[in-house]
Amino acid sequence: MSLTHTDEIKLVQDVENLRVQFPQTKELYREVCRLMFFRYGIQPTANKLYQLVRKGTMATPTQAVNSFWSELREKRRVDIEQPGLPESLREFAGEALSTLWKGALEVAKQNYQTNQFEIDGKQHTNKHELEQYKSQLKHLEERYALQQRELEHAKKQLQEDEKRRLIDSQVLATHKETVITLQNEKATLEASLKNMSHEFTAKIHKLHAALKMADDRYKKLESKSVIELDRERQRVYKLESEIAELKKALLKEHAATKSQTAKNQKLVNELRENISLIKGQLKDSQRQQLVASNKLKQIERKKPLLK
Repeated sequence: MSLTHTDEIKLVQDVENLRVQFPQTKELYREVCRLMFFRYGIQPTANKLYQLVRKGTMATPTQAVNSFWSELREKRRVDIEQPGLPESLREFAGEALSTLWKGALEVAKQNYQTNQFEIDGKQHTNKHELEQYKSQLKHLEERYALQQRELEHAKKQLQEDEKRRLIDSQVLATHKETVITLQNEKATLEASLKNMSHEFTAKIHKLHAALKMADDRYKKLESKSVIELDRERQRVYKLESEIAELKKALLKEHAATKSQTAKNQKLVNELRENISLIKGQLKDSQRQQLVASNKLKQIERKKPLLK
């Protein structure tokens, strides 16, 4: 009989439980043999036992399997020890009891398989329900995570709103202080403006008085200026007459100077011509002197030859 994957898992779990209950290796192999045969309906073998237990050597599970089958055969034989019964009757009774034991064993196996099928069905149903519960739990977890994110977002929004409210409160307090400061400055400026208005009015009166005095002085200066202007006009007329006389004298002197300059220029030209003539004569004289000097030198050179 082959086991399903679920039965394999259960068998391994049962072996682990037996490992705790029976720490001795031989006892553990014996109990695993009984578990495999009576509970799971599979024939125990040395290899299968060793795969499940993994203790000792391969000889240990082999001995355990042999001991199990020997014990099972002993239990299947039923000896009727009753004095006075014929041998044939004792054998018949033993075989009958053995047959009954086999039948009971088969019924037990069938009941176990039926119960196992029911357990597998319930397990499948429970597994399906578990999957549904897991799906619902996952959905709830997702909703919870979404609500947590929304809650965190709401908290952040609330914190930001609180920060903005604090900032607005600070700005409002600052504005109030600014308004109070401006009101104080306004009162100060109004008082200062009132004082300046009084001072300005006083200055206006002073300026009017000063303008009146200046106007009087201007009128006096104007009359004085008219008199002085007449005097200056007379002086200008006199100066213009004198300038006209001076111009006439200058023109006359300029004409005389111009005539004298022409004469002087003529004399200068004549002197230049004389100088040029003298320079020419001087050059001729220098050439003649040079010729005479050369002749004298020739004569001086010839004198030794004549001697």
